[in-house]
Amino acid sequence: MSPLILIRHGHAEHLDGDLTGGWTDTRLTELGRHQSRALASRLSIELEGFDCSIHCSDLRRAHETATIVGEALGVQPIKTLELREINNGIARGMTKEEAARHFSEPIPPLLDWRAYPGAETWREFYGRVSSYMDSLDIGDDSLLIIVAHGGTIVQIVNWWLRLDLETLAGVFHESAPASITVLKVNSLGDRTIERMNDAAHLYAEGLHDSGLAL
Repeated sequence: MSPLILIRHGHAEHLDGDLTGGWTDTRLTELGRHQSRALASRLSIELEGFDCSIHCSDLRRAHETATIVGEALGVQPIKTLELREINNGIARGMTKEEAARHFSEPIPPLLDWRAYPGAETWREFYGRVSSYMDSLDIGDDSLLIIVAHGGTIVQIVNWWLRLDLETLAGVFHESAPASITVLKVNSLGDRTIERMNDAAHLYAEGLHDSGLAL
């Protein structure tokens, strides 16, 4: 099986402003575009000679990142709602102050906690993302690149490792904007994480940021 390459979108407008993340549809900032170009340049060198396909979230910050990467690799991204960040319900498009008026404090079980009216639970989010990954033809013929969001990448890694769903509550790992995570099967047939949150290309260009928000 060819490696699976996960990319978080570049720095986006809501990370600099007061807007919520989730399904809020913001664009890349100028920093985000620079980050995406640095990422694309690195991948064009590392993946030279490989056939690739790109699937991405249809939210603009992810699709713009995927388009920049796709242009460098000569690949047209396939965009889908299924790779979006967690649905934040009525908080979509709201400022953080507005959203706070609708926020529901966490209650157990955390997998079924709904932060806002109309929002997804973590269990529903995992189901959406894992079902999409199950539907893909991941073989040996071409590399699959996924361009998505921090939370979506968490769910893909959890799907890859086949972790028990009840284990996933409270488990999170960070992906900085325009970072790379690589999943691969080793010589023994084990599913492994070969690389996680690799942002060396951004440090080299002075373009790194912490990327804690979604």
